[in-house]
Amino acid sequence: MTITTTQQPATVSVTVGDQDITFETGKLAKQADGAVVVRSGETMVLSTATGRMEAREGADFFPLTVDVEERMYAAGKIPGGFFKREGRPTERAILTARMIDRPIRPLFPKGWHYETQLVCQPMSVDHVHPYDILAMNGASAALMISPLPFMGPVGAVRIGLIDDEFVINPTLVELDEDSKLDLVVVGTQEGLTMVEAGAQEIPEERLLEALDLAHAEIRKLCEVQEDLRRQVGKPKWLDPELTAEIEREQSDRIRQRIQSEGLREAAAAVEEIAAGLAPPLTIDSSEEDIVRQVQVRSSLDLILERLRVEAVTGPVREQFGDDLRALTEAEQDSKQLKSAKRHLLFDRIIETVELSFPVGPATVEGEGPIVKDAMTRQFVKKAAEAIYKDLVRKKIAVEKRRPDGRGTDEIRAIECEVGVSPRTHGSALFTRGQTQIMTLLTLGTAKEGQRIDDLSLESERRYMHHYNFPPYSVGETGFM
Repeated sequence: MTITTTQQPATVSVTVGDQDITFETGKLAKQADGAVVVRSGETMVLSTATGRMEAREGADFFPLTVDVEERMYAAGKIPGGFFKREGRPTERAILTARMIDRPIRPLFPKGWHYETQLVCQPMSVDHVHPYDILAMNGASAALMISPLPFMGPVGAVRIGLIDDEFVINPTLVELDEDSKLDLVVVGTQEGLTMVEAGAQEIPEERLLEALDLAHAEIRKLCEVQEDLRRQVGKPKWLDPELTAEIEREQSDRIRQRIQSEGLREAAAAVEEIAAGLAPPLTIDSSEEDIVRQVQVRSSLDLILERLRVEAVTGPVREQFGDDLRALTEAEQDSKQLKSAKRHLLFDRIIETVELSFPVGPATVEGEGPIVKDAMTRQFVKKAAEAIYKDLVRKKIAVEKRRPDGRGTDEIRAIECEVGVSPRTHGSALFTRGQTQIMTLLTLGTAKEGQRIDDLSLESERRYMHHYNFPPYSVGETGFM
């Protein structure tokens, strides 16, 4: 379900380096929860954000999807090959989607399990201004004006180094021909959240200068996005003040229901509270009534998740804290043995932990349940994993010891071997502990280069590096 409002187009602009970047909303993709067109020169990217109002059933993660949809028409090209309709995403589109995802994902509330999708589509590419930086800023701006509870904004800039001078958002030609540095930096008003770089041996102090320069420009981008939100932003589906108020007034009621009826039945208390705080919708309900109901239900979902975890964490820590700590101390064990012990311990915790509330439906005779229901088992496992993770983190951060016993200044033994495969043009095996990389090389003539058919300036590639991660490398089965 999507709330739509009629709004006039709104435009804000900011100068980053010597280029103007413009954000416009209200003209395209009006049914998306947030849609922003970002322009620099004649490069234009449409970024949209859409979410579901209901949490995904059984999800214990944030289901965020980022799609970058390159289309050749944006650069006035027709795709090469027999099929003229674009298929799978290009390598550049996949990498851009990852750069959008990484800094944005942590800025959603913990426990937010509502499906969210970001789609960035280059509409026009002038081969001067790279579209990836615009897509990253556009995704943040679309989330800012949407009702999704994004705790941003974030800004993204690229820093180049030409003739020993830093250049903010260099052109594609400058990047390809002149720049010794390709540094992409993303951050908030307060700090940097992602850095990705390729460089020709840049001194560390120069790189720090580039980060400071990037953050100054990022602050400008964050400010202009805040300005856009103030103009046309929609009410958020999750109101932190409302969540705090409901938790303060209703958490004891939910705790009591957990203690008397169990984790699953506590959802009934949430429904009762929701009905009291946000009456059911009718044919006469206004948009404010819909927003109020979504905010109340979102807040209650987060509070219920938190209280369910709280209810099982204490007993698990009290009864199995020593066992979990002993697991982190087994430094002499191999990775496989440690993994097997961890699975066995978690299974034992799930089966034998004693909880002070009903752990499943009552039997016919009215006695307590014999086995835990699926929800209780899920939250017990979640609590055990959280406690174990906290113990491992403290061991590394406080005791300065890694799980395998190494100190912070120790590395595993490294071995390098060449000539592993006798009939290839080149081969090498790199081994560090149980991590191995096998590289096989084939040489060819210049005419065997790869033709590049995307929105970049690159037309031919003579060096191809293909990376494979087979499932057996981590001891698992799966698709190749």
